[in-house]
Amino acid sequence: MVENYDVCVVGAGTFGSCAAYHLSQKTGLRICLLGPGEPTVKDSSRAVFGCHYDEGRITRTLSTKKTELILALQSTLGYAKLEAESGIKVFNEVGYANIGAPNDFFDKTLEESISFCDSRGLPYELLDDVAGRWEGFDPQGVEKAMFVREKGGHISVRNLVKATQKVAIQNGVVRKEDVVKSISKEEDSYSIELEGGAMINCGKVCITTGSFTGFFNLLPGIPDMKLMGHTVMKFEIDAETFERCKSLPSVIVCTELPYIYLLPPIRYPNGKYYIKLGPSVWFDNPVSRELFTHQDVLDYYCQEDHPLAREYFTEKFNQLFPSITVQSTVLDHCVMAMTATGRQYIGFVEPGCFAAFGGNGVSAKMGLEIGRIVADSVVAGKWMGGDLDEEDFKIIYKD
Repeated sequence: MVENYDVCVVGAGTFGSCAAYHLSQKTGLRICLLGPGEPTVKDSSRAVFGCHYDEGRITRTLSTKKTELILALQSTLGYAKLEAESGIKVFNEVGYANIGAPNDFFDKTLEESISFCDSRGLPYELLDDVAGRWEGFDPQGVEKAMFVREKGGHISVRNLVKATQKVAIQNGVVRKEDVVKSISKEEDSYSIELEGGAMINCGKVCITTGSFTGFFNLLPGIPDMKLMGHTVMKFEIDAETFERCKSLPSVIVCTELPYIYLLPPIRYPNGKYYIKLGPSVWFDNPVSRELFTHQDVLDYYCQEDHPLAREYFTEKFNQLFPSITVQSTVLDHCVMAMTATGRQYIGFVEPGCFAAFGGNGVSAKMGLEIGRIVADSVVAGKWMGGDLDEEDFKIIYKD
């Protein structure tokens, strides 16, 4: 039997779940959210994975890029409402710091950030050193630092997905944890076949399938984006150290390039506390590598170890937290879709089909607003990005 919906969202990660949430606010629509949930164990026989299996992602509205500023700011402004509706905590406003030593990248970033804050009356602190500023954090070689507390810190992207799906389902969205096998256009609708054999018919479709978008013939061409394996390392600390160090903000460390980033102590679902370190997104680094095939991506997600990453992050952690005793360490792996434009791909594939993917490793903090753009645009049949220019997010295909 064929099930019928007005709108189907294909892909139940950050963008798709946020889109379903916003679609569910609209009355009279039959909506379906398709895609597998988070696995309990990673197995490369599974068809797809997501980047939202994480408790800590840096969020900040401090940006000199208009697109990032608007998307991150509007997302941040929406967390309180989402948390109230779902009862799930998403945003932790512990602040954001950019620290470093003189180099072209850091100097330019600091100058532009100060100018941005001054122009908008956003309060900030400038520090010559951070020694003693946050307990346990004693990085070497820091000559300048900027700290912004307002609307900055970290989000649980795992909880963002949980919260948006919870509210969407409460509002009547049908959730199906199956992989889409194919999408075909009929005269005035779309036919969707699921791997489990079910068939769905819908008037409009949203494609939010992340790094896997190019592998399932969901678009008229292969999107022009580079897939980069991204590994982070979590350092377990005890409860006493957590209490001492929990005021630490999210930090970008630019004492040398490529920079690294860190998330402050966070309590994870297993009850343990971790400080997380990750590599530069915009610079080549010794940890990340380019992936080319579907199997490459699956294998990267499921790898058990990454010795080079373990060595790299252990050295960095000891430089940043020389007095902290580590209880254990965990490596996590995901895959980033880096677009040819450096901006997310968000737009109409054709009338009735809207897509959003290609997060460039920085889009967790923008997901709630990207989801709104997807929902409003596909329903209205036109771009609903507000002050954002549709052309900036145009999907580019490989030749």
